[in-house]
Amino acid sequence: AFAYAQLGKPYVYGATGPSSYDCSGLTQAAWAAAGVSIPRTTYEQWGALPHIPMSELQPGDLIYYNGESHTAIYVGGGYIIDAPHTGAVVEKIPESTSWYADGADGAVRP
Repeated sequence: AFAYAQLGKPYVYGATGPSSYDCSGLTQAAWAAAGVSIPRTTYEQWGALPHIPMSELQPGDLIYYNGESHTAIYVGGGYIIDAPHTGAVVEKIPESTSWYADGADGAVRP
């Protein structure tokens, strides 16, 4: 629910909310809203959190892309919520979108 409430907010590199986010700032804030503390950066998150098979994704799981340099929140039904890049806003998109589907490294479940 937290991630959905952030839709439309701008991506700002290094931002952790509440008015803007980068990708890992969004995932960290979403899990904090659920009472779970996770590391700040994509690399720290990937290294510290339990990995799960992509075939077992559940809403709230985090998917990592492009050598673990990017992350998004899986929200179910094949969709993710993502803070993609400078000039964009937090958005809900299909995980099957080519850049994401082609660059997924794996997933974690905090």
